[in-house]
Amino acid sequence: MAGSGAMVERVYLHIGAPKTGTTYLQRALGMNREPMQDAGVLYPRGAADAHHVAVWDLRELWEERETSPKIRGAWQRTVDEVLSWPGPGALLSSELFVYADEAQAARALGSFCDADVHVIYTARDLVRQVPAVWQERLKNQRTMPYEQFVADVIGPAKTGMAKGFWNAQDTPVALQRWSQGLPADRVHVVTTPSSGSAPGLLWNRFMSVIGLDGPAYQVDVPAVNTSMGIVEAEVLRRLNKRHAQDIGPVTYRKVFRNGLFDVLADVVPDKVKIVLTPDEHNALVARGRTISEGIRTAGYDVVGELDDLVPETMAAAASSATARRPVDVTQAEVVDTLLDVVNALLVQRLDRSRRKQP
Repeated sequence: MAGSGAMVERVYLHIGAPKTGTTYLQRALGMNREPMQDAGVLYPRGAADAHHVAVWDLRELWEERETSPKIRGAWQRTVDEVLSWPGPGALLSSELFVYADEAQAARALGSFCDADVHVIYTARDLVRQVPAVWQERLKNQRTMPYEQFVADVIGPAKTGMAKGFWNAQDTPVALQRWSQGLPADRVHVVTTPSSGSAPGLLWNRFMSVIGLDGPAYQVDVPAVNTSMGIVEAEVLRRLNKRHAQDIGPVTYRKVFRNGLFDVLADVVPDKVKIVLTPDEHNALVARGRTISEGIRTAGYDVVGELDDLVPETMAAAASSATARRPVDVTQAEVVDTLLDVVNALLVQRLDRSRRKQP
């Protein structure tokens, strides 16, 4: 139980990477905030169960948001809450930490007085990460075609989008910024289990780092941030290109993310998975081996298996070699999808109107 009167002893910073189960973990942590506090670990409240606002302030992104007055000072307010916690441990989580530069990371690591600071990095194999990150970038107003993104990620990276991908997803590079002055055993790499693994395995691995027993907690988190198929993704990309470039991120979230994404998913029931060609797949497997070896050489604490980061190679004759890709989505498919979206939105509006009638 918390309440010993002593200052917090250990602070864990979960820095990402994006698309490694972070939203799932954050929602599960939010659901279990009170029992975790009973066990001595503080998970401060934050927007959407994460600590993005504090990280925006840490990274001095005030003018890039539409709620800048609420952002200023958020990092220090969060630090003060952690330092006043009388239990032995505290945890902050935001995948936006990973984009901090060396000076910003140093400030974060040095914010907690005499507490032992630990860094947690959740890692996932690049074969799953590349399509997932591209989709997530679309959900944040980007417009780069999938094929261009994949080619640029495989490299050498030329665009800001590809460089940003490696800034976050190249584990040794990211942890070089985030391990300043920390013993290697206080830098934890939690590998995301391979596809088909038992539900809850990522949660159990993560909780073991902060000294808690994962299975002892109730984790009933609905599916979040689900993948799009090629039609949904290409429709969103084209919509962004035509209408989203001059909208601020908060407005975009209200209008597009909250008003469109669920409808778009509903009207395209037959999802065609976004895939890699065998050559792309194998290039990313090779890069994954390099990353895995870099983690091993650095001596970081690995929770899970480094083999989780290195999938099997793919034969040249694999079915994905001829699979449809976003570039293959036809104009007719885009038009039909948007007509179905318009219809769904109008039906929703009619239903709301009827509910308001006496």
